[in-house]
Amino acid sequence: MHGPLGDYSSYPDSYPLSYSGPSFLGHMKKVAPVISQEAERINAKITAVSNVWLLAPAMVGTAAYFIFTTLFRGLEGENDKALKGKLGSVTYSAIVTAGLAAYVYSVLVVADGHLMDIYWPIAGAIAVQLMYFASVYIWLYRLDKSSFTDNIKDDPIEEIITFIYFSITTFATTGSSVFPESITARLLVSLQVLFLIYSFTMGLVFFINP
Repeated sequence: MHGPLGDYSSYPDSYPLSYSGPSFLGHMKKVAPVISQEAERINAKITAVSNVWLLAPAMVGTAAYFIFTTLFRGLEGENDKALKGKLGSVTYSAIVTAGLAAYVYSVLVVADGHLMDIYWPIAGAIAVQLMYFASVYIWLYRLDKSSFTDNIKDDPIEEIITFIYFSITTFATTGSSVFPESITARLLVSLQVLFLIYSFTMGLVFFINP
């Protein structure tokens, strides 16, 4: 193939497309180079690794809340400390949700509509989110047992299983036997559902119009 610049055959496939081309309005516009699917996959993986720090608040929070739940059992009787714990939980959960949303967006941008190429990073972010909210639900339950309605035995293992189940069903919006009663619990559930709506909407947008 020949053009004003000579023989294109000696250049990479994307080389001709990196030059300006006429638009339908008559002016010149820059055309982005064509990137191979393999290069897109590599870029997506690099982005997922480099932006994993956005998941750090969720991972640190998960470990911290499980530790707090173990160390501070019986704190529900101290109203002042319980109130501070509730406010701190909602505030920190908002930060965690923002970090998770930013991570999902950054990975979707590089995926350029090829969602299967970034399946595991997105699945990992969802798994981290599920465990984080399970841990904060347990912490809230230990602060104030009236925050949820369910006959949960005072057993650490049963609490963990119950609230992991509650976190999964909340994210899946299927409903469960556990129900949020307090304002704090409802705010936390709302944050988790908002993350679901955001992830689904952004994934749909990037899939339909990459």
